Amino acid sequence: MKNFALSINHDELKIGREIPLLLKLRLKNLFKSKAPAKGRILVIDTCIIGDFLATLPALRLFIENTGWKVDLLVSPPLKSLAESIRGVDRVFTAKSVYARRIERNEGARPLPKEYGHVLVLRISPDAYRLLDGVKYSSIRTYEIPFFKYFGHLVKNTLLKKDVKQWREINYEMIGMKEPRNRPGFNEIFKFSDEDYAGVSELPELQGSAKKIMLHAGSGWKIKLWENEKWIELVKKINETGDFRFIFIGGGDFEARSFSHIQENLDFKVYSLINRTDLRETMLVMRLCDYFIGIDSGPRNMAHLADLRSISMLGPAPKNFMPVNGEDIVIDKFDCICKSLFYLHKVSGMQKISADEVCDSFRKLSKVPGNALKPQPREAVCTA
Repeated sequence: MKNFALSINHDELKIGREIPLLLKLRLKNLFKSKAPAKGRILVIDTCIIGDFLATLPALRLFIENTGWKVDLLVSPPLKSLAESIRGVDRVFTAKSVYARRIERNEGARPLPKEYGHVLVLRISPDAYRLLDGVKYSSIRTYEIPFFKYFGHLVKNTLLKKDVKQWREINYEMIGMKEPRNRPGFNEIFKFSDEDYAGVSELPELQGSAKKIMLHAGSGWKIKLWENEKWIELVKKINETGDFRFIFIGGGDFEARSFSHIQENLDFKVYSLINRTDLRETMLVMRLCDYFIGIDSGPRNMAHLADLRSISMLGPAPKNFMPVNGEDIVIDKFDCICKSLFYLHKVSGMQKISADEVCDSFRKLSKVPGNALKPQPREAVCTA
């Protein structure tokens, strides 16, 4: 074991805190006084970006099929995006089980005292405390699909088989079958022409060059790609055509990484780090041409925004894969340690070269050889 090191993803361990909360909800519901069955639903989905985005096709179908007014309880960073979901009336906030630094919840509104029904897609201690003061006629929780899915992940990971996608399991949680045609971006969100016009005026989006969004940050160091490789990649792509590189993210780490990358380039790259919320970032994605990033929330946003992407995946069960077959994933992790911990000599991320990512970008842009010229993208639908 010499020269090997154990890295633990402490964030992923926190998901275990949801289990006793679910069991307490199940037990408490047996004795809780019931409210009249009114036509308003509270959906609780306090989780992180990638998990939340995976729930949206199923959530949208649930909202459409019930026809009732729906309030949504989400973690604070998701509020602006959640308010843009079709059929959502009011959005409330509570910290997720991860309680990350970005989850500041100042000025959060209390929940109404009564709901006809409650649907719990994800729970947290903060959400549980808020729900404790609410009367409702019925509640649906996710512990049975959750435990079944956990067993499926363990079994298929050990057998090195493909796993079900998390977005599929969310249909089980709402008690509906996955439709043949999943709701698309414009069926899920209610963005207007004015919304797109607002972000299109950002200085970072000006010019006729094809726009490439890049995301380099993660809360787990094993998922990070070296800054020097980002520098090499940007240089290589820049030599092949007219591109505008726009880095996104939030937090001090991403800001420092961008500064280092910019300082080591002899041409200008751009940053929206800490300058746009999730709603604005999603709109920007719809106006860009390509995305390149590591395994984190923004790459899941790119998949949902139908932005052609290259994702460099970390050690995880591969249960958040893109829907569009044109998107490219690069995965150098062949161990079974997956998302909770990683026993390594060299991180799989460091086995990915800038040349490999550049070659993948060449494939993504559908131009053979070295004469890389990005193809025009379909017009963005803002209906």
